[in-house]
Order: sequence, then structure tokens, then C-alpha cells
Amino acid sequence: MKKSSGLSKFASGRDKKKSSKETATPQTWEEYMEGERYATGDKARRFYEKAGDMYNKACKLNPEDSDCLYNFGRVLYILVDFTHSPCQKLSLLNASIERFRSALNYDPDNADTLFNLAQALQTHAEVIQDHEEEDDEDEEGGHDHSHGDHDHQHHGSPEERAALELQEAISLFESCYAIQQRELYAAVQESHPAEEADVEEKPQNLIDQEKQELANSAGVLIDTLISASQALTSLAFLVETVERSQEYYKDAACKLEVALGVANDKHLWPARAQESSSSGKGKKKEAAAELIVEGDPEDVLPASKPVSVFREAESKSEDVNQVDKICEIHLQYSNLISSQTDRNFQDTGRISEALYEKSLQHLDVVLGHFPRHVEALCDKGDLLGAWAQGLAAFEQGSDAGMAELEQWDASSGSGIPLGTSDVVAAEPTASPGAGSKISKRAGKIWQLFASATRAFLSALEVEPQNTSILEKLGDIHWSRSLLSSSVAIKNRSMLLNNASVYYRFAWESCREGSTENVDEDQRLEILLSWAQVLRALPGKEDEVLRVLKQWKRYGGTKEMLVDLLEGNSGDILQEDFVEFALKQVRKL
Repeated sequence: MKKSSGLSKFASGRDKKKSSKETATPQTWEEYMEGERYATGDKARRFYEKAGDMYNKACKLNPEDSDCLYNFGRVLYILVDFTHSPCQKLSLLNASIERFRSALNYDPDNADTLFNLAQALQTHAEVIQDHEEEDDEDEEGGHDHSHGDHDHQHHGSPEERAALELQEAISLFESCYAIQQRELYAAVQESHPAEEADVEEKPQNLIDQEKQELANSAGVLIDTLISASQALTSLAFLVETVERSQEYYKDAACKLEVALGVANDKHLWPARAQESSSSGKGKKKEAAAELIVEGDPEDVLPASKPVSVFREAESKSEDVNQVDKICEIHLQYSNLISSQTDRNFQDTGRISEALYEKSLQHLDVVLGHFPRHVEALCDKGDLLGAWAQGLAAFEQGSDAGMAELEQWDASSGSGIPLGTSDVVAAEPTASPGAGSKISKRAGKIWQLFASATRAFLSALEVEPQNTSILEKLGDIHWSRSLLSSSVAIKNRSMLLNNASVYYRFAWESCREGSTENVDEDQRLEILLSWAQVLRALPGKEDEVLRVLKQWKRYGGTKEMLVDLLEGNSGDILQEDFVEFALKQVRKL
């Protein structure tokens, strides 16, 4: 049950819903598409489904209407976010892809259709990698997975099929970018004529309107470049050879450099945003180093019920904002470098701390503009936690580290063997020499985990009911409790209690309705993680069995635990605990 390397995107606020008395029942396609303002939930899903039904009927009446085909494809693609079933996701994605392809047959240079087809292919590539078994079952069930003349579905491994779809998506993004670039250039020429004779006196409101239209066009171009970078980053991690991987990462970074150039072009944005147009290069070079030493490393506070200290965020203007685009670029820059860090470890077995620091610098640019940016805070927590985990795992592999690990495990009486299946495992106890290499690394691991905890707590202040953030806080307190440095041993009881509390909050959030969609796998994962922590606490035997019973009642099976044992128990769940859970579940 491997945890994902990063959190999904979080919205920092929700637009307030109008009451049924204020909102008339939709009658047209456009009115049904206004369901998008509801963001999530059954009401939005019903609106989209109704819109899809209407587009389906319209397409049957006029199968060559490219606009209708495009909108039908867009509705189907949006509906993917409203299901957790891999089979349903694949069915919707393939239906969406088919409509986009049909729309391009009648309007091949439509940038919106090119972009959305590329996005759908990119999403499809992600799903088939994660759910090969479900994909095969869905095909046997007779669902249409045809991609037209570009059908890669039935050939090769999931990784090979995903790579082909990502390559096609990248090509589509390139075509989309070329069209958007020409349109933006034409708009700039019209707005800023080269010849003075062509300059006319314009009223200020018209000038402001033209500038905002330019900004909107620039924002669309940036979106395409970011999406292309995301596809290239995914492909770079997927390909086998190091050389090709590095080429794709380089291309992904080049896309973002171009995007930053567009974001910082003073001719494309209203003057009010100019003070924030810095790319952030060189401004946050010391940020990562400061993180390592900030705060009291021995201060572990007890977990408390999360309550937001902020008012609900107001809805944003639909106009594209320069600072927002700059932050989106830096978020993708951080994701790109984080992926490169993981790939570098996979290829060389070495931890590149310079890449971690570089990735953090991009996140600090975002947080410099928006200190409460939930996605950036969660990405920061993930990055710092992964850095700490990597250093701790490296220590576990050293002879000195293993000797210290065995000594600590034997004397602690914890009842939790820290085996080689753990990614975090125990950090070796610092030697008496304060300046020793092990002592410095032990301190750095602890401080990285502490900084990661603070990042997640800051995100939780904004979204106190976010299940994924609560689960991450449970994970990170559990991971810190496994360290064997003196400060970790001193705070171990508090860390375990905090982990238990956050997992409980996460479970309650699942049941009460969180701020984001939670699938069944995540619910079961939370319960197992919670049971593991309770098992580490003295006197919690009955609670462990109670949580395992809940896990079984909500769909957990013996086969799932066997699969965990056969496929590595993951970042958080330990092999010893999974074996224990399997024995208990067989008795229940």
C-alpha cells in the first residue's frame, strides 16, 4: 500500500453555493455547464451528466458539429474526477478521447480541442499504469477503449502504452502552442503597432480591456507550456535509458523557461501586477538552509483538533493574474526537479541534496507570494519528508548505522521490529562526539522531519478538514517516532500519540465529508496506518482490534494484506505489522 510521492492539488477555498430558491433549474447546455461553479459533489456531477446527455443527443442529430463534439468530450473528461473506479475512469476517458478526435477531424486547428485531447491522453496514461488489472478486466467486459487510428491500448506493457500516449500528448501540446503563439503575436501587434501613424487615441477602458485580453491569451499559452512540461516530466521518469530521461527533463525545463519569459513580458500584463513579475531566481537561495536550522528541534507539540484560523477564501476573478501564473510555473518547476531527484536515486542509488534544495527554492517563491498556498505547503512537506526519509534509509544501509539500529531496537522494548522493508527505518543514535558525521546527519534528519511537520500544519490551518493533509501528518509523526536519535527517543511517546490522533481525525474527516474526494483505498489505508500506530502504544490492544474490524467492515480483505506482503508493504506500513494484521483478520 505505497503512499503517493505527493499530495493532490487542494483548493484553498470554496465558492458559496446559492440556495435552491435563488437558482433556477438549468434548461440549456450552457446553464448545465454552469454546474462547474459547484466544484465538487453530487449536485455538480448530476449537472454534468445531464449536460452530457444533452450533448449526446445533439451529436446524434448533427455528428459533424465540431463544437458539440468538443463540448461532449469536455463533459466526459470532467466526469472522470467524479469517480474512483478505474474501470469507469477508463471508460469515460476513452469516450472523451474519441469525441475530441472526432472534433479535430472537422476542425483540425482548434487549439482548445488539441489541448483537451492531450490532457485526456495524459490522464489515460496515468490510469493505465496504476490499474493494469482493472484495465484488462474492463476490456474483457466489452467497454470501448478505442483511440481511433492511434489505438495503443492493446500493445505492450502499461508503461510502454503510457509512454506512447505521453508522446502523442506532447506532440499535441506542441501543435496547440504553435497556434496560440501565432494568435498572441497577432494580438500584440494589434495592441502595440510598430508604426506611429497606426497609433490611435484610445479611451482608457478600451486600453485596459485590450491589456486584460492579452493577459488572458498569455495565460492560456502558459497553461499549454506547463502541461507540456508535466507530460515530458512523466515521460522522463518512465523511459528506461538515462540519456533519454535526461533529454526529456531538459525539454521539460525549457518549456518552463519559455513560460517564465511570457509571464515576465511587461507588454502582456496589466501594470498593477508588475511588482510581482520576478521569476524568483536567486531570491530564495538561502531558504532551504534556513529551514534546516529554524525552530527548536526538540519541540514536539501534542496534536489538537484542527480548526481553521482563516476566513473562507473569496472567489477569484476570472481574469488571468500574472502572479498566479508565475506561481503555477514554479510549482511545476518544483515537481519537475522532485521527479528528477527520484529518478536520479533510481539510476545511481545516491541522494542528490542539491536537487532537493533547488526544488525547495521554487516552492519558496510561491510561498513568498502566497504564504497560505495549500498545494505549495503540502509539496514542501512532501519534499522535506522525502529528503529526510532518504537520508534515514541511507544511514540504515551503513554498517555503523545497522549496528546502532540493532542496539536501539534491542534496548527499547518497543515491540516493533524495524526491518529492512521500512523506507524510513531507524536513524542511528548519534555518537558521543558532537562533531561526528553521524551526529550531524542525525540532527539534519530530525530537523527536516520537523520542518515538514510545520509545513503540513500550516496547510491544515487553511483546510482543517482535508483528509489527505491529516493522513500525511499521521504518516510523518509515525516516521519520526521510528528514528533512534536521542531527541526522537525522548519524544517517541508524544510522536506516537500525535500520529494516532491525526489518523483518527483523518478517519473522522472521511466519514463526515472532507474538503476533497477520498476513495476507498485511501480510507482503508488510513485505518491500517492507525491500527499500526495503536499497536505501538502500550495498552491499546483492544483499540487495535476495533480498528481492524472497521477496516474489514469497510471492505478490507485477507487478499489485500497478502498482496501487501508480496509487493512490499510500502512507505508507512511495516511488514511485521501486515503479518500481524493478517493473523488477526483471519480470526475476525
